[in-house]
Amino acid sequence: MAGIGFQLQKLFKEDYYSSRLKAYLYSLFVTAGPWLIVIFTILMLQILLQAVPGVNSLNKQLFMISVSYCFMFSQVLFGFQQLVVTRYTADCLYEKKEEKVFSSFLGFSAVTAAAAFILWLVFALLSPLQWEYKFLMLGLFMLLNLIWIMLLYLSGAKNYQSIALAFLAGGVFSISCMFILLKWNPFSQGEWTPAWIMMGSFTAGIAVTFLWLVNSMLKTFPNRAASLPFEYLTYFDKYPQLAFTGIFYNAGLWVSNWIIWVSGGHWLLGTFRYHPGYDTAVFYAYLTILPSYVIFVVSIETRFYERYRDFFSFINDGGTLTQIRKSKGKMLLVLKQEIERLVRNQGFISLAILFLALFIFPLFVNADLILGIFRITLIGAFCNGMTMIMMLLLLYFDDRVGALITSAAFFGGIALFTLLMLPAGEAGYGVGFTAGSLLSFVYSSFRLFQYVSKADYYAFCKSRHTRIEGPFHNLSRRLNRLAGAE
Repeated sequence: MAGIGFQLQKLFKEDYYSSRLKAYLYSLFVTAGPWLIVIFTILMLQILLQAVPGVNSLNKQLFMISVSYCFMFSQVLFGFQQLVVTRYTADCLYEKKEEKVFSSFLGFSAVTAAAAFILWLVFALLSPLQWEYKFLMLGLFMLLNLIWIMLLYLSGAKNYQSIALAFLAGGVFSISCMFILLKWNPFSQGEWTPAWIMMGSFTAGIAVTFLWLVNSMLKTFPNRAASLPFEYLTYFDKYPQLAFTGIFYNAGLWVSNWIIWVSGGHWLLGTFRYHPGYDTAVFYAYLTILPSYVIFVVSIETRFYERYRDFFSFINDGGTLTQIRKSKGKMLLVLKQEIERLVRNQGFISLAILFLALFIFPLFVNADLILGIFRITLIGAFCNGMTMIMMLLLLYFDDRVGALITSAAFFGGIALFTLLMLPAGEAGYGVGFTAGSLLSFVYSSFRLFQYVSKADYYAFCKSRHTRIEGPFHNLSRRLNRLAGAE
């Protein structure tokens, strides 16, 4: 995201309110585009369905839970490879081997699509839903997985305008298509259920986003070589900590939902487990930390990154000891200032929402249980957002062990505390999520400042040993040979 941060900084340097507003909007779309399209679609759906008769609650529930499952498991699947591929592409760019970047995109997409199909096939064989609906879910699931992958590459290539416009176009298309088809249903009576129409419209909007991003990818990478597309898999042997960090963090986002679904959830059509009160509260809690993503991009990744770059320039280009120590001091000072600002701003926003929720929530949600869980999980979401940012900063300094322990503490803490609070029933829902998030936030903050204070020592003395062989090297060779690329 550093590339995008630099581009946004140019907008902030222009002394116009319109430029600043544009920068904040771009960063919001880039960092939270997938979230926004779901939020926008669901909120608009709630309003528009009031003008469309004949859509019962079962159809609404089926559509919303289907979309939630597709988003949730696509994020977990993507998270397994995300950090490893990010490291691989960064190394390719550093070594001036740009031709390998697009090639890795092809391999990453192929592996993810195969894994997504296997996961869907297991689901489809176990679910009693109609096959037409299950194929729609497959389409949405595949598109989402491929969109996450393209976002990773387009973000690195600084193509933030295309990302923002792609999600905006997809969201508008989804809502328009859904409303027109439900309001003036052109299909014969009983041919397609409202849930199928809503799912089809939503998938069509995601397809618009996907095609827009494909066009951006083709323009961004004019040199589209396909040599050794699975070479990136060797990085699973070299940097296994990155793979486990991605798995633990993405699974940690949902592990409390999974535990509560099993212990106190309900079945929907013999297919989906869910808990309406807890899922709704956690969903709204996650929305409250969207500002932290924006602040992180436009603040830390711009001002901090300049000091970070100066520090490592002195180390890599032979700066004197005085220059290295002075640049480290400046970097540490800016890091503290930006994190303090981030915690203060997001903390103020979270506290304001916590207070306003007492008055606003009853207007939209008719349940004291949801409000009670929301007030607890809002604090957990705040700690969760800060944990993610601390983990990213640890990876800036190549502290893979610190990032791995942070993500493991995040996943393990939430799972453990959620299990311990189960005997309390619904009164204890959300406490485990908040306690686990707080634990990882405290640890990652301590680890980050401890590590950065010795950044010069680690830069010169840290062991750079990586595995040069392993099971993923063999898998890479076999897949490249199978693809005719070796």
